[in-house]
Amino acid sequence: MGNLNSIIIETPVVKDGNKILCKFKCIGEVNKYFNNNTFYLEVNDIVDSVPISILNIPILANICPIAWITGSDIYIDQIDNQFLESMKKIKASFQIMYPQHTFRGEIFYQEIVSNQEYESQASGLFFSGGVDSVTSFIRKKHEFPYLLTVLGADIPESDIKACCKVENNVMQLAFEHHLVPVFLKSNLRTFLNEKKLNTNFSKFGLSNWWGSIQHGLGMVGLSAPLTYLKGINTIYFATSPGIFSVESCLDSAPWGSHPSIENNLKWGKTKTELEGMELNRFDKINIIADFLRIYDSSIKLRVCWESTSGDNCGNCEKCARTMAALLLEGLNPSELGFNTYNPSIHSLSKNKQFFSKLNDNKELQWKCIKNRISSTIYEEDFEFFHFYQWILQTEFKRQTG
Repeated sequence: MGNLNSIIIETPVVKDGNKILCKFKCIGEVNKYFNNNTFYLEVNDIVDSVPISILNIPILANICPIAWITGSDIYIDQIDNQFLESMKKIKASFQIMYPQHTFRGEIFYQEIVSNQEYESQASGLFFSGGVDSVTSFIRKKHEFPYLLTVLGADIPESDIKACCKVENNVMQLAFEHHLVPVFLKSNLRTFLNEKKLNTNFSKFGLSNWWGSIQHGLGMVGLSAPLTYLKGINTIYFATSPGIFSVESCLDSAPWGSHPSIENNLKWGKTKTELEGMELNRFDKINIIADFLRIYDSSIKLRVCWESTSGDNCGNCEKCARTMAALLLEGLNPSELGFNTYNPSIHSLSKNKQFFSKLNDNKELQWKCIKNRISSTIYEEDFEFFHFYQWILQTEFKRQTG
């Protein structure tokens, strides 16, 4: 163990049948990037029968990028052979995306395992309730995929009230469409010192740790134990708009969800597939609108990254842009999980962060929305009338300085 920075991962322990506890020890400077030395994953199924090499995947998916960017070596007992090869490719992908950072460090293991004994005929779909995942649900529901929802990604896993709200919405949709919901509760964000990671590494195209590095690999990795139990051969992860094909992915902006990440991720008999790469956000909302015109569905969109309560705040840029796009499709946002009123319009206009979160793509979206909405007539008693007027009167341009 010659490396001054090392992460030693102990054999995972299953508690109460459904909670996987992974303890680890850090040697060297890498220790400062963790808030505690225990990673956990809790699922709504019994995982006692899952092999150690599969139980190790969730922690490895979330800890490897930290090891790589700090040049730390990882020591672990067992690792799945397909996953090991995947991580080599993903490490190289991060290096290509962020060439001014250095991704080093190796994985040292005692045993490499081939997990080929489980059935593999089902599919799974990561489902947050956002525009991307709802669109993927509509496109893939004929496969009857397991709906995989992470608790601990955008809302704290310790917030029981918010988690219950998200769970109830997902269970209602799953029941309505004869699907099985799977909840993956984890401290994947809070076991890290995300603030220090952002301070030290958010530069040279890497905007923040969660968005630029962790969220794609880290969340998909959580599903590994369930894929073994449920016989899932394909995991779908809805892509963010902006990546139009695998061939053009190298021209897309660096991001933690990317064809060179998820589409390279495999273990056992399971592979991952980014879904909806050819669609922009307007395409996706059009698909949702067409679906709602045919089905009387209980879909409630949850798009907000500002709110931690399991709701949409209605005041941030993403909420406002989604509400506006829904209006263009003749949908009432209040029936899909949004609400706005006069005071919130005032709040939107005074929100200093609103325009700081615009980029070229979002500016273009707002321009399209404004041009299209100007030809629509809303009555003054319509609940979104003042929101509509605010859009027409606002110049959506990124403010710098």
